[in-house]
Amino acid sequence: MMTNIVTKLTEVNNLLLKNTKIVLPEKNLLTISNREIRTPLGDILPLLSHHKSKLSNQFIELHLLKELIDELTSHNHIIRLNHIGFCYKVDSQQNEKDRIASLVQQSNYQLYQEPTNDDGMWLFVGDLTRWNNPVIELIPVEKTSDQWLDYWLPHIQIDLDTTMKGEDIELLVRSIFGDSITPFPIVINNSVCIVRNRLGTVDGVNISLDLATSARKVKELRQQIWKKIV
Repeated sequence: MMTNIVTKLTEVNNLLLKNTKIVLPEKNLLTISNREIRTPLGDILPLLSHHKSKLSNQFIELHLLKELIDELTSHNHIIRLNHIGFCYKVDSQQNEKDRIASLVQQSNYQLYQEPTNDDGMWLFVGDLTRWNNPVIELIPVEKTSDQWLDYWLPHIQIDLDTTMKGEDIELLVRSIFGDSITPFPIVINNSVCIVRNRLGTVDGVNISLDLATSARKVKELRQQIWKKIV
């Protein structure tokens, strides 16, 4: 049972929700209960349990995360929750994509794909009747030459849109967390679009807070770049 990861994810989400601009995906899209993470695909936890991280269980002090959220809130830097993502190992990306598409087709949601710049397949499930609705992301990874695969996989990412630049996010994170977090800039189309901050590892699953920069144009991305699958 992976109850510890559910508990920790709930604790993190409860802190984030102190900011009124952060709204979780609607319950039919994502429900976190005591023993499962329910989505249109069913419980996500089994997908995360097949291949666990070699990192030992450890997590940042939650009061530091609160300090970060308070600082972002006080300067009005948070725009919205963009998505909550789940990255996991699979034997076949195409088979997993087909499976996800079949399940999503039975729901009231749609499945979209974004062009990727890494070894994962970027799939999003949600309702874009309003383009800024929070969605869930599924990132199946089949093959990669990354020597650190057994450490960063699997992971859950909580992704927030912000008004900040990448270097300013890094400075803020380092000022609060010191050596506890090493911010990792993610470059897409030659721009730092996300700064990933690994909060820790629980039950062999990493949890990261992704702070997107002002370089990510969410409306354009969702309306013009994402390809609807079903």
